[in-house]
Amino acid sequence: MQRSSPSFGSECQGAALVTLAVTAVGGAALVNLAPPAPAWAPLLGVLATAAGLCALRRHPGNARLWWVACGVMLGGLAGALAPRAQAGAAPVPVRFSAVVRDGWTETVRGWRSRVRVVRIEGGQGSLRTASHLDLFVGGAAGLAALPTPGSQVTGSGELVARSPWALARPMLRVKTALLLGDRTAGPPLDRFREEAMRAVQRAAGVDGTRIRAAGLAGALALGRTEALPKGELVSLRRSGLAHILAVSGMNVGMVAAMAWGLLLAGGVPPRTRRWILLPVVVGFCLMAGADAPVRRATLALSAYLLARQLGRPLPALPTAWAVVAGLSLVEPGALLEPGFLLSAVITLALLRWVGPLATSASWLPKGLGQELAIVAVAQAASIPLVGAFFGTVPPLGMLVNLLASPLAFVLMAISLAIVAVAPLLPTVAGLGLGLLAVLQHGLDLLAGLGSVSTWTFAQPPVALALVAATVGVVALLPGRPAMLCALGFLALTGAWLFWPSPGLSAHEARLLRVGQGMALLVRSPDAALLVDTGRSPGEAARDLARLRVRRLDALILTHPDEDHAGGVPAILDQVRVGALILPAVISGRPEAVLLRRVAAGEGVPVRQVEPGDAVRAGSVGAEILWPPREAGGGDNDASLVARITLGGVRILVTGDLEAAGELALVGSGADLRAEVLQLGHHGSRSSSTNEFLRAVDPIVTLAPTGTRPTFAYPHPEVFGRVRALPAVVVGQRERDARLFWRGGEAIEIDTGHPVRVYTGGGGGRRD
Repeated sequence: MQRSSPSFGSECQGAALVTLAVTAVGGAALVNLAPPAPAWAPLLGVLATAAGLCALRRHPGNARLWWVACGVMLGGLAGALAPRAQAGAAPVPVRFSAVVRDGWTETVRGWRSRVRVVRIEGGQGSLRTASHLDLFVGGAAGLAALPTPGSQVTGSGELVARSPWALARPMLRVKTALLLGDRTAGPPLDRFREEAMRAVQRAAGVDGTRIRAAGLAGALALGRTEALPKGELVSLRRSGLAHILAVSGMNVGMVAAMAWGLLLAGGVPPRTRRWILLPVVVGFCLMAGADAPVRRATLALSAYLLARQLGRPLPALPTAWAVVAGLSLVEPGALLEPGFLLSAVITLALLRWVGPLATSASWLPKGLGQELAIVAVAQAASIPLVGAFFGTVPPLGMLVNLLASPLAFVLMAISLAIVAVAPLLPTVAGLGLGLLAVLQHGLDLLAGLGSVSTWTFAQPPVALALVAATVGVVALLPGRPAMLCALGFLALTGAWLFWPSPGLSAHEARLLRVGQGMALLVRSPDAALLVDTGRSPGEAARDLARLRVRRLDALILTHPDEDHAGGVPAILDQVRVGALILPAVISGRPEAVLLRRVAAGEGVPVRQVEPGDAVRAGSVGAEILWPPREAGGGDNDASLVARITLGGVRILVTGDLEAAGELALVGSGADLRAEVLQLGHHGSRSSSTNEFLRAVDPIVTLAPTGTRPTFAYPHPEVFGRVRALPAVVVGQRERDARLFWRGGEAIEIDTGHPVRVYTGGGGGRRD
């Protein structure tokens, strides 16, 4: 009896901890849908405390409902206390002081870094927001004009919502580096990270391969990825190896294993080893930037080591659930972030299933069976999340991860050694970078193998996602139902991944579900073109995955404004694109040059077009009408104008063309007649003049505003002009706007109950 009691007690305590943690995570997830008002916090705190006390006073077998109630109340309390300064679609003007934590990465429209907020104020005083935010600085400023990583900076900008969810982490946006003011030295830790990064780069000298290896060493040891070539990051992500560079639980585990092995080889007793290991893993966490995934792993490992030191070992799976719950309660919005979810789910899956899977493969050599189990579990857990968030999954991910696992361990060890010796022994660090460069070539080969093919993963509907999430959570719990749920989760994932693409029986024009800007998909059963990609980097790509569009014959860019070109890199990365088409007059602009560089890295040909050129893909053709090389005026009036013809219907796309450009185009004598017109500049009153509308004489007009537009387009004046033709105005609110037709006689507008508009015959004008 004395032997069995501790086991029984530990098992009951573990079950209680899992119950509390799972329900707390569930409560934190629910409050992202509808966070309670801050005024509810005292009541929720009292109810959570009362439920916890009741659970502690009950027999373990009767306490589960109280633990459930306690967890749900804790989730509600976290939502009530969570900052939500970014709520609402409109940006909030702010003044801020922040510490620049990472290096600067160039984007299509400026620069990006991660900052720790020291103070942030709006019009009504101090604002509460997440402690770490992404800072975007616009304009054409060079890197020298930006604050140095490790420094503290003040500035004026906007707090911008990146998601419709109230608790989601917003971003800081500054229009130009000129709005960044005083710059002072930041905290010692951030200065140390910057000095360590610079020491590694100095050790590389002028050797190109060592410079590239210095970027890898900074990513693995310091969590600084800005020095890595973009092509390398893209290749690793497409192959399923991006986790090697995303400092997380795997990196913490490798550091702990290295330190433990060195201490073991030195004959240090186990108890002393644990005391030494604690500051080692905490130090690595701080050195690597202390992002949520590495914090979670450090907390879990620290709790485990302390419990062992105190003679009360914690069960691994309940402890991991408790750490995930704790981080979710501290910041409920983290449950909306791919990095946090991937790290948490993969860690829980490894703890739950590697042991049973390795045991079932006992006929294999022990080390190989364990390695196969780790890779298989990690891939099975990550595929649905990676697919849902990014729209594609690597089919060879399991193979390349199996091959890359030992290589990653060696890369990590060498990178840590380089960072340690670079400030004092730069020559030795340079030799280490030479060795790292050789091994980096092996990583490149594996990434190339893994990115040979990618599979499109359509974003599942809400009902299916909820079912899969429920089944997946049960699969990560102790107990017998977990096996059945794990098999069900794998079956659901496989069925959704390989669900056949529905055949297209009609021609269609569809405004994709991008939050802001324009992304117009035009396709026939044998071809597909995409005109522009919206503002957000990944929204258009995810919507193409939802529609199971796996190939585009051409991606046409009307002009490089962010709300039209923001998603171009993601499309080129995730979808097979036949060619990138852009107007020749803008091809030399910095934004266009960057996009051409991205296309070249993806192996996508770039075609610069002028009036008179044509684009042909299957039964779809596009005539380029504007702009000529000598086009003057503003950027909007240099927008590409093309007339796309398919299935007897003509569609005129105009980008952000405004009144001056419209009048010049009408004056050019080009035939502008079309059944469908994309309203210029999203339906702004600066476009769609009466002269232009009469020259086009459309039957249907599309207002590409995005599903969460900043302004209420189309403008009433534009609406009145279009209705006077007469023509139908199709807007976009909270959904895609779709037109479809099987011949040129009629166009149907999909409004749930399709509305049919007659054209007057195939390609002819209406009566």
